[in-house]
Amino acid sequence: MRHLEDDLQMACVKWFDLQHPMLKALLFHVPNGGHRNEREAARFKAMGVRPGVPDLLLLYPKQGFHFLALELKAGKNTQTFEQKRYESLLTHRAGGKYVVIRSIDGFIEAVSSYLEG
Repeated sequence: MRHLEDDLQMACVKWFDLQHPMLKALLFHVPNGGHRNEREAARFKAMGVRPGVPDLLLLYPKQGFHFLALELKAGKNTQTFEQKRYESLLTHRAGGKYVVIRSIDGFIEAVSSYLEG
């Protein structure tokens, strides 16, 4: 299922870069997930990796929000406990908008709605 989410994310970023070239540097992925060996996982944890961080962040304030956080899910995948905790933290404490994305159309709708009001 992970590759389906990777493919969805690549399509979303490609669309965003083509549609919003002036903002493309503000949409990014924090490589927080994935499987690592114990040594590398410990190093990443010490560097600040946090479980539950959303897949994409758009650091562009709009509509009273400070940023847009996008969590991508493919198939029947659902948010983990950590992802739900981050959703609450980002929306209630950090002033962000958080959206779970399941398709390229959902991404286009969420981003367009956010940017265009």
